[in-house]
Amino acid sequence: EAILFFDEFDTLGKLRDYSQDHAEMKRVVNTFLQLFDYLPDHVVLIAATNHDHIIDQALLRRFDYKLKLNLPDKQQIKDLVYKIKEFGAFKFEKGMNLDKVADQAEGLSYFSIQKTLVQTLKKSLFDIQSNTTHLSPAINTKLWLKLIELEKQQQEEQRV
Repeated sequence: EAILFFDEFDTLGKLRDYSQDHAEMKRVVNTFLQLFDYLPDHVVLIAATNHDHIIDQALLRRFDYKLKLNLPDKQQIKDLVYKIKEFGAFKFEKGMNLDKVADQAEGLSYFSIQKTLVQTLKKSLFDIQSNTTHLSPAINTKLWLKLIELEKQQQEEQRV
């Protein structure tokens, strides 16, 4: 038995009529179509993408199940932050408004939210004065909101 996992499947399975693509990628998609038809029953094929709208429909039809994972809502974002905080040696800065952060982070994936939080914590560690004895950084809300905004901008640029 085997499990094949293709992450970012859209890079391999783009629409064959996609105008910005080269003939080589069209051959790749055609090859995938042929190979998928001959996969043995004991092989499980899993593909992940954030851009299913650009995957060739003939490829999509070859998957028995399609599972859509939604982006986290505001409460799920707050739950994620609390879970991360639970395992870390950091605290919220005084007066932090997690609702505001959750509002700003809405539309990002769990990974992107966690990434911006980790970046904030790293930068906060560097900001701790060398003569300070406590190494428990506070989450800098302004910095975190700025990093969330940058993450959203980067994702928007990638979509274009």
